[in-house]
Amino acid sequence: MPQQLFPTILTLCNFVGGVLAIYAVFEQKFGVAIICISLGLLFDVFDGWTARKLNAVSTFGQELDSLADIVTFGVAPAILAYQLVLSDLGQLGLSIALLYSIGAVLRLARFNVMQSDLPTFVGLPVPVAAIGLLLSVALMSPWLVLINSCLFAWLMVSHVKFPHFKKNKLDGDEVHDVHKSVN
Repeated sequence: MPQQLFPTILTLCNFVGGVLAIYAVFEQKFGVAIICISLGLLFDVFDGWTARKLNAVSTFGQELDSLADIVTFGVAPAILAYQLVLSDLGQLGLSIALLYSIGAVLRLARFNVMQSDLPTFVGLPVPVAAIGLLLSVALMSPWLVLINSCLFAWLMVSHVKFPHFKKNKLDGDEVHDVHKSVN
């Protein structure tokens, strides 16, 4: 098996988890949807780790990972939040679910273009936002989910720096030069 194939399979498993979560929401199997998103998170952690260990990191893998993340952490949690909680708010709830998904798409696009080599994340990582949204949904309060969805959408597109535990630290000059290119 070529080195690139295994991380790609893990990334596709992440994507499948997101798609199955959406199908589960349509069938009103909300627990299954949460499990599928959680499994997607597990595959997301291991695809990058595996790619780095196998020296199989590639632009293709990075792009595929972001596409899978859009589905699993940008769209599936928003659909789940809307169906379970935000639908009680009518069009406002739908708008907020869309806002969350748009924040995720913008965050991932910006990451691929400008940030993949930085030692920190600029903006809240989409999987972390998804975890926060799922925890908010568990409390079943439409207004809490509305506020947190807006907060997570803003944090995803913000310039707030978050630690990036996967990357090795660059020396100070390189970090300074890279940060200038982002701002």
